Amino acid sequence: MHNITLIGMPGSGKTTLGKTLAEGLSYHFIDTDDVIIETFGQPLMELIDKHGTEGFITLEGKILQSIHTNRAVISTGGSAVYSDGAMQYLKSTGIVVYLHHQLDVLAQRVGNLVTRGVVCHSGCNTLEDLYEERCPLYEKYADLMVDFTGCTVEQCHEKLLKTVKAYLSEHSDC
Repeated sequence: MHNITLIGMPGSGKTTLGKTLAEGLSYHFIDTDDVIIETFGQPLMELIDKHGTEGFITLEGKILQSIHTNRAVISTGGSAVYSDGAMQYLKSTGIVVYLHHQLDVLAQRVGNLVTRGVVCHSGCNTLEDLYEERCPLYEKYADLMVDFTGCTVEQCHEKLLKTVKAYLSEHSDC
């Protein structure tokens, strides 16, 4: 399988950039949050309330490992990196790309963490806490990191496509 999995903080553009990346590569697009919602028939926040943080992470990991596709751009929920099994599976199906933004940019985009359905392992209360907890995990699992510091939205789209295409041509076995 030759997929491209996008990881990153809430507000990093995994869905928005993922759709244009898929279009630019002639891949199909999968948003795993949508797959979870469709599978369970409930919004993410309700699933988190019902199953708790650890239960949701387990549920999300199982869904991620059930995705069998080829030539897809896969937008994961930001908490996907809490499941080592899911991340190892996604890495085995292609490359994992970390969409990196500065904290202040994310703060402008994210809004309320609770109503957004954001999961934090250590009970984070702020976006900064979440950022500090997750960034090392994103770096751990990423085959490729794209840093969008100072980029406009259009520049982000162009930079991601260019960087991924270059990576794929250098690693033709991906």
